[in-house]
Amino acid sequence: MNPIRTPMRTAAGTLGRLLVVLGLVFPGAACSIFDDLLTVEAPSRIPEEDLDNPASVPLLLNGAKADFECAYGSYVVLTGQLAGELMDATQTASRWPYTRRVIAPNDAQYSTNSCASLGIYKGLSTARFDAELMISRLQKYTDQEVANRVSSIATAAAYSAFSHLLMGEAFCSGVLLDETLTPGGEATREQLLQKAVERFTQAIDQARASNNTQILNLALVGRARAYLDLGQKDQAAADAAQVPPGFVYNATNSTIDSRRYNRVYAENGDGTASSIGVEYRNYLHDGVPDPRVQVVDAKRNATDGTPIFFQQKYLSLDAPIPMASYDEARLILAEAVGGQQAVDIINAFHAAAGLPPFSSTDAQTILQHVIEERRAVLFLTGHRLWDVARFHLPRLPAAGTPFPKGGSYGDDTCFPLPDVERLNNPKISGGAAD
Repeated sequence: MNPIRTPMRTAAGTLGRLLVVLGLVFPGAACSIFDDLLTVEAPSRIPEEDLDNPASVPLLLNGAKADFECAYGSYVVLTGQLAGELMDATQTASRWPYTRRVIAPNDAQYSTNSCASLGIYKGLSTARFDAELMISRLQKYTDQEVANRVSSIATAAAYSAFSHLLMGEAFCSGVLLDETLTPGGEATREQLLQKAVERFTQAIDQARASNNTQILNLALVGRARAYLDLGQKDQAAADAAQVPPGFVYNATNSTIDSRRYNRVYAENGDGTASSIGVEYRNYLHDGVPDPRVQVVDAKRNATDGTPIFFQQKYLSLDAPIPMASYDEARLILAEAVGGQQAVDIINAFHAAAGLPPFSSTDAQTILQHVIEERRAVLFLTGHRLWDVARFHLPRLPAAGTPFPKGGSYGDDTCFPLPDVERLNNPKISGGAAD
């Protein structure tokens, strides 16, 4: 099974989600639809050509965004476990490798599971395909056929870029799509990040042309992040400096369907499948309690004996999760430029949080404090794993320490390219795809 869905499967999934929404908003209409479905021999897939028309653009673009948001929630949870923000609190052995930091490429949890079941490779691959398909279609339509076509291209490009960006940060390697949307050979993290920059640039250009300021700022933060990942600090600083105060762009969540849940709260809030990692309990910043990482001791243990601590960042199943923000842009700028400007940015965060001011002229000390600011400000937003990897941060418990549920802690900082991709992608395995 190839983890990247076909256009027909994407369309069918989008239609299914639409019917769920119709059932909640217009119960009578939904019943009529389902009654009609029961009286005909329904195909298992919607033919691609039926949706390859300008009228389908809003539906399919919303489906692409929803697929990304579902994948993003699971991404925040699994990368959070691998980075130590969260820890597994179940007796389900298939979930333990992420807290243990030892991940095998044949592990279905991260690779082939659905995005509603903490799968991230299939989820991100699906979201990326959806967005790339939308770009391809929108480029062949005209402005007369599709209202706000240029703005829609900007949106699709931004979501494609974020899928590439997250793959580049969390996976040891990946796969790019060619011009026919067919998976290519194995790609490096750098190649994935460069593709993210390419798509973010397209999003920026099209957002400016269509006066779509939300997507423009989303893409500026995203491209600044990708540039920083690639070590291009001047470019990162230039983009980050353009983001206006107060900007935030959220991945939305909902209680309509489990795919739409805030996955962090579903795991640690509504449910107790995960607890907060030890390093984030009673979190102190230079010896002072930091209000940006609020954690509550439930004073009880999970069924596996793990003490339960609850995060307070997301307090409902429909709470949004930030994808990009002014705060993130300021942290990117601080890291990129260093010096007194970085100190000033840090102290602006401290003043807002009621923390003591910071002062230093030593470049390494300033960088270490920026890293700590990122740890607090960007808590449970999918950033920490990449910081652990690129800054070679110490792991707690250290690699080799016995893991309470068996074996020892490892030191993995990225997810391997799944076997399902290697075995079914002919450009990697040399075999035939199914």
